[in-house]
Amino acid sequence: MKKIIIVWIGLLLMGFSVVAQEITENMEVKIKSKKERKERTDKLLLPEQGNWAIGVDVLPLLRTLGTVFWGGDEPMGFQGTPYTFGNIPYPNVSIMGKYMLTNTCALRANLGVVILSNTRAYNVRDDAAFFIDNSTVATVTDYNQSNAYGVSLAIGAEHRCGKKRVVGIFGGDLLFGYHALSNKYTYGNIMTEFNQAPTTFSNYYYPTSTSASTRTLFEKEAGIISIGAQVTAGIEVFVAPKIALGGQVNLSYVFTHYNQTHREAEGFNELSGKVEKRTDIQNPARWRHKFDTNNLGGSLYMIFYF
Repeated sequence: MKKIIIVWIGLLLMGFSVVAQEITENMEVKIKSKKERKERTDKLLLPEQGNWAIGVDVLPLLRTLGTVFWGGDEPMGFQGTPYTFGNIPYPNVSIMGKYMLTNTCALRANLGVVILSNTRAYNVRDDAAFFIDNSTVATVTDYNQSNAYGVSLAIGAEHRCGKKRVVGIFGGDLLFGYHALSNKYTYGNIMTEFNQAPTTFSNYYYPTSTSASTRTLFEKEAGIISIGAQVTAGIEVFVAPKIALGGQVNLSYVFTHYNQTHREAEGFNELSGKVEKRTDIQNPARWRHKFDTNNLGGSLYMIFYF
């Protein structure tokens, strides 16, 4: 009887051992399968060699929402990212593209464009009506029309680190930018011998060798040219297969050359006794160096790989 009991106990222990081994093996298979599925999912998320990409800034959307909810005076037009300094329209849109040379290296480019036209109107006192009746409330209108256009371009390469949803990016670019700006002024009050300094929206006059009061009719920046280089660091977070939100910061050096600024103006010539127009160089050619962390587009962006 003892022998039979011992045999039965041995068989039960062997059965439990076999069942435990099968459970362990099944768990290992499930863990391995889960890990493989995760690795496969991570691989599908990320771009691969030969993929192209196109991306756009999301900051314009945030600025637009800010304008809608909090208001603001923004000029109408298609604004881009001109990499220049001075009286430059606020960057709004730039388009970036990439080509994956390998799974971890890519060529990239960033293009920004500016085309702006903005006209402002100002009501000022009607000098002719005021001369007849100084209690009048009659007005005339002055106009200031501003036009701007420009382009910026960054071309470079990047190295990518990471095999999961968050990828670190390190790269460098060569920079080029061009920008031009003009202002045209139209006045409601005419300049004459009897009204040598008519009322204007700004009342801005400057003296010349022949006139005590000269006002600007047209001014133009002949062109601002910038060249430079930058190094960047950032991340891309993949929210769906080959769709990512990204951000970057950079360190850049830019050399900017300003061409001469020309100005057309009118003033009463005290020598000839006539209102005359003249053209002057408002600002001579000049240049500037800048070393800072200013972004050329893509500071916060969405990008699609395909």
